[in-house]
Amino acid sequence: MKNITLIGMPGSGKSTVGVLLAKTLGFGFIDTDLVIQTREGALLQEVVDSHTNDEFLDIEADVICSVDCDRTVIAPGGSVICRARGIEHLRALGKVVYLKVPCE
Repeated sequence: MKNITLIGMPGSGKSTVGVLLAKTLGFGFIDTDLVIQTREGALLQEVVDSHTNDEFLDIEADVICSVDCDRTVIAPGGSVICRARGIEHLRALGKVVYLKVPCE
């Protein structure tokens, strides 16, 4: 198995489930929000606040498209689906699993 990407709404458990899944499978784990923070040198909320929505989505897509890994669980931000190039890159890396969690 190559990689597994967990997508879903913010708060759906992508990072929590991702860490547990990676541990169970003996895979690595990447939270792309943390990669954005490292790349931008700021907390994620600061990055969001200092850019327009479109600028942030482009930054997120750039970071996601830079991910090159194997045997890794990837947890992207909830807005990953807003840029086709980002989600297409994740599909090319392996399976994409949608975590559907009820609002309540």
